[in-house]
Amino acid sequence: MNNRILVVEDDITLNQQVCALLNNRGYQVDCLHDGEQGLSQALAVDYDLIILDIRLPSMEGYEILAQLRK
Repeated sequence: MNNRILVVEDDITLNQQVCALLNNRGYQVDCLHDGEQGLSQALAVDYDLIILDIRLPSMEGYEILAQLRK
């Protein structure tokens, strides 16, 4: 399985837990804590799934989603 997942979650513990779980299941996971970094990464890489928190530093999840849909 080579599915690529981006996790953007500012809660460090939750981010680590979600990323570890997905890694253990064989997914290739990139984990970030900041909204602007998340948007930049999402635009640079072709992800199969993006998991976004709604409230993030620098840019909220809804704003990231709107930018990605453009």
